Formats: sequence, structure tokens, C-alpha cells
Amino acid sequence: MNEESIKKITDDVTAILLKKNAEYGGASFDLGLNGNMVHLWDKVKRYKSLIGCDKKEPNFESLEDTLKDIIGYAIIGLHILDDETIKDKIYG
Repeated sequence: MNEESIKKITDDVTAILLKKNAEYGGASFDLGLNGNMVHLWDKVKRYKSLIGCDKKEPNFESLEDTLKDIIGYAIIGLHILDDETIKDKIYG
């Protein structure tokens, strides 16, 4: 792991996050941190199933995609914390 390898991953996550935010109209922010936690939890469960004992082949989302989505939702959570316009950051 070095700066170049980290930058490659974060640049890719940035592009994905901006594209999805444009497609979904910022819907990930609507339910505050609780909604963000649900999205993260879904991705963590997906991650767990992909590396679990059965090691099933992913049917639509790879392990790499799942990890990048987890990073993206963590970034969204940080934006929610910093967003002064969200009235109730904890409960949505």
C-alpha cells in the first residue's frame, strides 16, 4: 500500500459516488445518519456473504464493488455530520 495505490482507489470511489449521487438525486442524505447506517449495514452484510464459508459467486455486485460502496457510504455519513442544513442528523 502506498500513496499511488490509495489515490487510485479513492479516485475511483469519488467518480462512483458522484455518478450515483447525480443518478439518485442525493437520496442517501434524506434519512440522516440512521438511513446512512442502514445502507452501510446492507453493504456489510453483502461483504460478509461474499467472503463467507459458502463463497458464492456474486450475482450482480463484486467484492470490490461492495467495498467501494462501503467507502462511499462512509463518505456520505461524514457529509451528513458536516451538513448544517440537515435538521436532525441522527434520526433523519
